[in-house]
Amino acid sequence: MAARKKKASAKKKKGTWGGRRPGAGRPPGTGQGPSPDSRRNRVAVMFRDDELKKLKRLARKKQLPVSTVAYRLIEKNLKRAR
Repeated sequence: MAARKKKASAKKKKGTWGGRRPGAGRPPGTGQGPSPDSRRNRVAVMFRDDELKKLKRLARKKQLPVSTVAYRLIEKNLKRAR
């Protein structure tokens, strides 16, 4: 098969969607920035099926997200390890 030739593109109509909008958002440099105590480091944890089942049951009992319950368990045990 012969390769298709690219047609010379005509001037494309510029869309009106997307891009920055003048005056939108907070002006640069006016925010406080993140708190020095903020948690900004992400760690992935793998669970077996039975462990995740227990974690979900505990989260449902406490009416909290699974990630919050997992964090609190880790935090409590890290304090204990000091």
